[in-house]
Amino acid sequence: MSYRLLAAVLCVVLLFSGGRLQAEELTADLLIVGGTESGCAAAIQAARMGVPSIVLVNDIDWLGGQFTAEGLCAIDENRARSHTNDVPFARSGLFKELLDKIEAQNLKKYGRAQPGNTVVKTTCRPADTEKLFRELVEPHVVSGRLRIVEHFYPVSAEMNAERTRVLGMRFQPTARAAKKQANGELIVRARLTIDASDWGDAIKAAGAEYEFGPDLQSKYGEPSAPSDRAAFPVNDMNPITWNLVLVESDREQPIPRPDRFDDRRYFRTTTHTKTEHDALPWPQKNPGCFGDMKENYRSRRLVDAKPGRPDVLMLNRPTQNYPLWPWPRHIIEALEKSEPGASQKNFVQLSRAQREIIFADAKLQALGFLYHLQTTVHDRLPADQKQFSLRRFELTDEFGTADRLPPKPYVRESIRLKAMYMMREQDGLRRDPKQDIYAQVMYSDSVACWQFEYDFHPTGRMFLPDEGDAGPWECLSRKGRGWGPYSDRSLFPVRSLIPAKIDGLLAAEKNLGYSSLVSSAIRLHDQMMAIGQAVGATAAVCLRRDVQPRAVPYDAGLLAEVRAGLCARHAGGVPLVLWPFRDLDPSDKAYEAVNLLAVQGAFPLARGEIAFEPAAPATPEWRKVVVERSLATKDVKDAKDAPPVPAGPLTRGEFAVAWWGAIRDLPEKRLTRMKEGDFDADGIADVDDPLPTVAGQKSWK
Repeated sequence: MSYRLLAAVLCVVLLFSGGRLQAEELTADLLIVGGTESGCAAAIQAARMGVPSIVLVNDIDWLGGQFTAEGLCAIDENRARSHTNDVPFARSGLFKELLDKIEAQNLKKYGRAQPGNTVVKTTCRPADTEKLFRELVEPHVVSGRLRIVEHFYPVSAEMNAERTRVLGMRFQPTARAAKKQANGELIVRARLTIDASDWGDAIKAAGAEYEFGPDLQSKYGEPSAPSDRAAFPVNDMNPITWNLVLVESDREQPIPRPDRFDDRRYFRTTTHTKTEHDALPWPQKNPGCFGDMKENYRSRRLVDAKPGRPDVLMLNRPTQNYPLWPWPRHIIEALEKSEPGASQKNFVQLSRAQREIIFADAKLQALGFLYHLQTTVHDRLPADQKQFSLRRFELTDEFGTADRLPPKPYVRESIRLKAMYMMREQDGLRRDPKQDIYAQVMYSDSVACWQFEYDFHPTGRMFLPDEGDAGPWECLSRKGRGWGPYSDRSLFPVRSLIPAKIDGLLAAEKNLGYSSLVSSAIRLHDQMMAIGQAVGATAAVCLRRDVQPRAVPYDAGLLAEVRAGLCARHAGGVPLVLWPFRDLDPSDKAYEAVNLLAVQGAFPLARGEIAFEPAAPATPEWRKVVVERSLATKDVKDAKDAPPVPAGPLTRGEFAVAWWGAIRDLPEKRLTRMKEGDFDADGIADVDDPLPTVAGQKSWK
């Protein structure tokens, strides 16, 4: 077809479509909204478990979320204490697969697997890691199981007539897509949809219930939750941060002075004296947590300089945070101009265009901090710290953006799906920092593990009283919303991925069923990939069995199938940890068997028995208990129907492998609902019961 004929045909199409390209319509088994690390993990897990048709729709052309598009390239992992460079349980699943690739790439490129030499163990360059995400998804794209569509965002949900089930999503093109003339709508119809977006856009589009802002103590009974709504308004939430990736250069030249720059906004650096800071009449003094300039190298260096290669730093400091309440005057005016009352909304309720108003100011906050460090701080550095000056650093060009900044901010807190169960602080809060133990509640429908601190960055903003919200501001840390205590070794329930009422929909990324306090502890790189795998496996089993996700928590057979998919070694993939033993590595031959037996309660464990000891002898007494407890979960009518118990001298690991091989195909015992809304009839409604299938019990007395 000639160019002129093609142009004529296009004109006819536009004429009969009101000047717009017609919507493209796709059909899939599974739709994933968002190319975050959680969305990518969900797609890979679902494809590995045989889902034939998956469509992942991303609003940018970067895959990988925190690792890449958000520029958080010093990789946070589960941990039980502050920056000790170890983890409470071994890396596993897709996170380990990715980290192995990152460290192999670092070794080849820099001669070290962990070239940052920082308290954060593994670091990466964002553009390099984006390519590794592409490598992980590529086999499934090539096979035809996975299709990735870029530069589209959801605007509405396709629902059934009763609006009780999601049937798909309708998407609009981003401005970048429109420039490429791909400005028609996209409609994806799917049997299941996963919301792995930054801000829960698919959940909101579907009309599923969600929460945001601080939960008062009266809501979930959390001991650390605030009790005063006036002091903790619903707009208070963990701030965003626009991370900066800086590369050392051979010249000393500060970046151009950003718009709205006010040096006073960044006065809480230690280059200013306490007297200087106190001279400013801030309404409340921020206790400060910024350290000296060495901290930029100690905690967030990505690549340590060597002959022939520059230092590469990630700037992510509390001063850089951009609180989401209260707004400066110019933001209030811009939001009100876009929509009356918009400035009073929580950030997650804002439209995509309104969020861009905030993002532009958050970028200026980060750039202003860098400019402050390169000018005011540089000029005041003592002689023994001159080598830590940032004057010689430039913004990286690897993001391909006009401003050299990451395409997205680092997101700490999003909407929270109103799920079948909302995780709460008391389920896992560590009360004794000297103990390394399992959480108070080890959920019976668990599909992932985690451990971290309840961690809020400054959630508020304080202005100078004489200038008010039109003047400079500092970040404000409110009592009760700071760097808090750690959790114990904890699990994540599948119920917290499933909407309380809407079918056809699952949550991922940071749009999960947990309280605000718990959201502050479950948001790390490895956690989000584990959640992505869990939701991908849940979707795969539901599609295979043609059931809705809400059936999984109360069907032992479906739950076992989800767990088996997560802990399997798919085509050389790494199994995901399901029980947080401290001494079990995915390379261990017993890993799958031990994890799958543990989550079914087969092992006689005390709360502090966090080591499995796979090489220890499997004593007759221990074997007897394991056999009895594991058979109690199986549908075995008579003892003679049970398989023979492995005999002879065996280690615990060897016995677990042999015994799991003998019972893995036995049917699971069917769970019986005793009462509507209270499955086990223990007087605790299912929505508030951390163990809804175990009457009147907690995991530990």
